[in-house]
This record gives sequence, C-alpha cells and structure tokens, in this order.
Amino acid sequence: MKNLLISLSFAVISVSNLNAQTNYHSPLGIPLVLSSNFGELRPNHFHMGVDFKTNLKTGYRLYAIEEGFVSRIKVSPYGYGKVVYIDHPNGMTSVYAHISEFKGAVDSIVKLTQEKEQNFEVEIFPKKDEIKVERGEVFALSGNSGSSTAPHLHFEIRETITEHALNPLMFGFDIADNKEPELRGVKLYSITKNGYRFPGKELTKLIVKGKYGYYIGGDAIEVPANYLTQSGGLGLAFDVIDRLDGASNQCGLYGSYLIIDGDTLFSQAIDRIPFESTRYVNCHKDYEAYNSLRRKYHKSFKTTENDLPIYGSYGNGLINAKPGQELNVEYIAFDVKGNQSSIKFTLKIAAGEMSNEDVLFTTKNQLHPQEEYTYSSESAQLEFPKKSVYEPIELNWAKLDYSILSPSTPVNVPFTIKCKVKGELDGKHYFEVATGGSNRALEIKYEDNWAVAESKYYGPYSLKRDETGPTVYPVNFTNSTTFISKSTLVWKITDRGIGIKDYDLFIDEQWHLLEYESKGDYITFSIPANFSGTKNIRIIATDACGNETKWEKEVTIK
Repeated sequence: MKNLLISLSFAVISVSNLNAQTNYHSPLGIPLVLSSNFGELRPNHFHMGVDFKTNLKTGYRLYAIEEGFVSRIKVSPYGYGKVVYIDHPNGMTSVYAHISEFKGAVDSIVKLTQEKEQNFEVEIFPKKDEIKVERGEVFALSGNSGSSTAPHLHFEIRETITEHALNPLMFGFDIADNKEPELRGVKLYSITKNGYRFPGKELTKLIVKGKYGYYIGGDAIEVPANYLTQSGGLGLAFDVIDRLDGASNQCGLYGSYLIIDGDTLFSQAIDRIPFESTRYVNCHKDYEAYNSLRRKYHKSFKTTENDLPIYGSYGNGLINAKPGQELNVEYIAFDVKGNQSSIKFTLKIAAGEMSNEDVLFTTKNQLHPQEEYTYSSESAQLEFPKKSVYEPIELNWAKLDYSILSPSTPVNVPFTIKCKVKGELDGKHYFEVATGGSNRALEIKYEDNWAVAESKYYGPYSLKRDETGPTVYPVNFTNSTTFISKSTLVWKITDRGIGIKDYDLFIDEQWHLLEYESKGDYITFSIPANFSGTKNIRIIATDACGNETKWEKEVTIK
C-alpha cells in the first residue's frame, strides 16, 4: 500500500509541476466549463480533446492561447467542421474546432481558397509565419459546425512533431473540479494467457455508494473454479465516470490503480493518445457493454492487441489465482486534480477443477488477430488482414455472404469485401451495411465483374444501385417566389442513396459559394451587399454514384 500512495502522489505532483510551467491564455472569454474531458470513451475512438460549454450559443470570441502561426485550416460539413490549428514556439499545437466564423487573415485565405477551388470544403496548410497570431488574438468565433451536436468549443493540445493528442487539463487552465470519479459497476472475466476473454465466462456486479464509501453486495465476487486455467487468469473492468463543477455531463476516467493483496497490479493515466492508436479504445473498454448499454467499463488488464500508451509499468493486469483462494481487491480511480474514489472487495475462488485453455480457439472457422483469412464463394469474397479483430472470433461461413460477423464485433484493421455484380458496370452501385441502429453506405470500385470496398464495419451487407439524383428544394422561400428580400437563401438537400458528393450554385452562370450544414442537410447562400436585380439561380447537386439534380429559378432580389 505504501508503493501505491507514492505512485499516486507522484502522478498528481507531475501534473502540478507541468501546470506551473505553463500559463496559457484562455481560448474563450467566458468561464471555462467542461461538457466533455480528454480520453472519454467514444464509438471507435477516445475523445482527443476537451469540450468547453458556450451557453448553448454560437459567436463567442476564440483567443490564441499563445503566440504562433496558423499551420492548418479545414472546412468540412462533417467531423470538426470549421477548424484552425496554431503551432506554438514551445513545440505544441492548439486546435479549435466547430467554429462558426473565421476572422482576419484566416477568413481571407479561406474565402480566396474556396473561390479558387470552387468548393465549400477546403483544407489549407499556410506557409510558416504566413498567418502569425499573438497571444490572446481573436481569429474566429465559436460555433456548432461539422458533426457537433450542440454549440461548444472542441479544444485540443497536440505535440507538434508527433501530432499526439495531450490532455489539455494538464496545462493549467482555470477549470473548477472538486468532484471525485463515480464507480458504478465491476465485471470479472476469465482470461487466456494472451489476455483474450473466454466466451460466456464473465460476472457483473453493481457498485453502490453508501454512507462509508463504495461497495458491492456481499463485499465479494464468487468465482467458479472453471474460470481459471493453468496459464491464464482473471481480469477486472470497472464502470467509471467523472464529473466536473458547473455541469452534469458524464466525463471520462483519467487514471486508476488495481491492487491485489496490497500489491499494485495495473495502472492507467490518460495523458497522451496517438491518433493512430485511438481505435484501440475498442479493446480497452468492454465493447459490448458500451454499444448496447453505454456502460463505460475500463479494463484493468491489457491484451496483446492493445497498443495504447496509457498504462503503467506494473504488468498486464492478469490476476493469477488458484481454486479455493481468496484475494483482496482494491481499485482507486482519480482525476487530473487528484480527486479520487476507491472500493475494496474480495474475490472468492470456489474449489474445483480448472478449465483447459487448449480447447479454445482451435476450430478452422475462426478469425484470429494474428492471422490472415480469406473467404470465397461464387458471389462473395472477403479478405481479412492480420489484426482485423481484437480477439479470436468464431465464424459461420454459410452466413458470410449476407452478414459479416455481428455489428457488436469491433473492427480493428479494415477488411475487403467483394461482391459479384450482375448487369451493367456503370458506377451506380454501392454497399450498404447495417451497423446496429444505423445504415452506412460505402463507395465501391469495380474489378472485372466484382464490386470492391474496404470497410471498418461488421454486420449485414447488401449491394445496391442508386439511379436517383439528390432532392433539392427551398426552405425560406418557395418555388413560386419571384421577389426575394432576404440576407440568405436556404435549401434542403438530401439523397436517399449513398449521399451527397458535390453541390454548386451558379447565378447568371457565375459560381457562388454555398455553405453546407450536414446535420440538417441545409445549403445556404449569403447574399452579398448591393446584390440586386433579376437573377437566374441554378443549383447542381450530385451524389457519390454520379446522379445529378438541377434546381433552377429566375427571381428578382431586392
């Protein structure tokens, strides 16, 4: 227990030292309140920054946290939406996402690029020192662009040279946090020597907070003897969330320790996440519990397929036990500010015979993380590279033509799907996959008479044709309108097939910028000042299968 206290103290002291070395300007001119923190569990990724609340409003000034230069600007209807990257002399890059409006030199270069490329979606890499910013300089306004679900500022700090995402809460921003993490549940798994879970061998206990702290019913988990093997062990995962002052949002776990009989067996601290490793969140969390119930179980053990750099040097977290043994467990969860919660309970291993690990994962119809697999039939071909999955999975070859594993199975490395095409190869085909709650469309390429695509989704697949163009219709005026006295024109643009690819506006045959808001499928034209008279307005919308729709009208703009 002494070692634990020293380690925990060191983690907190390290953060404090880093805070003392940095004194960044606030990115917002309002009190900083978090709705999401760094490292939160998300579908197929960790949250790579923090989300600051903006009172459900857009238009707050965004300030450069330190001097530097703008190194990247991107405009997209998806993801980060409008985003600015600023490189600083100390080797850090700050990132500001979901912007509503650019200002100054940033705004000028974006508009020039959009005009030159005749595209709303642009990505710009200004030359070093082309757009310099001073500490505290306003370069944009907060917003809700891209895949944002409500107005806020998504903010990141990255190490410039590696582009690794760092925990912004380590850099001294004035954010109140006096709340300890909340423990909600614990799961126990039977684990192989490689850290794979034995199918069907897991136990779940709710964690309850009482007058004297956290506990589980009976203060023990009763473990059958056949959960043990000669070469494997037991693994634990804990459902943990955190909260911060000023908000009720469920934030993510920062750090934890697992102690067995007084010895630290496993630890984690989410300080740094490489973008190339973020998908390993799927083997860090209990994927099934997250997908079906949104329970946020963090595994206190590490598999051979997990490449995350968030774990301490204590080991892989496997608990070695024998039939009839009792083990004392202590779990401590803590946040960046040092607030912590803990629970103690006992693992009571029943007497009896252990399982034989050698009988598992030995069938031919199996997808294994360390092996490549190819499946072929007259109508379908599937190519699974190494590390397609995180754990061995039994396959039912007979159903693979229609359903590729289960939507509840996470994909690590993309696999290739091929399907025989009947009829004309004219670019009108696409794959649709049901991923559990939603359908996703995949663009394909043709290889002879095969439709081919790479995918990161398991589930039922179908090959479809799209011969219908997008739908375009006005929102803030009607098709019968002949006179317009508005500052903006808005249309709804939708596609029932694979999705919108291009959207262009021509007024009297001259191209004009349309802004695309994907959440509502709106395209908007901001009418310039002194832009009046009778105009021919034409919109050409094209989907990813090449189907085109034209909307055209002559109106008088006042």
